[in-house]
Amino acid sequence: MRLSEDKVRRIAERLHDELEQQGVLAYKERPGSKPGEGRAARVKHIYDFIVEDLRREEQIDAEVEEVLNSYSRELKGTERDILFRKHKEEIARKRGYTL
Repeated sequence: MRLSEDKVRRIAERLHDELEQQGVLAYKERPGSKPGEGRAARVKHIYDFIVEDLRREEQIDAEVEEVLNSYSRELKGTERDILFRKHKEEIARKRGYTL
């Protein structure tokens, strides 16, 4: 994964807190729950979503690498970068994944 688990956790926490602070999302704690318990569960849900999204993108990247490795000649530099991006966009679009 391109981001460490700690960075993803911090992103999830910040996203949760920013949305709550801006009033985009409002949450009520369940009766009888410990303070912060609901927040932790919501942050975990956001974290899991981000991690799954990163894994899907990694799978697409791996598939693009397979396609590029199947070329009969070696691709270098800018040409490889352009082809990588084009194939990634195509594969992502076929899978319904938004980059």
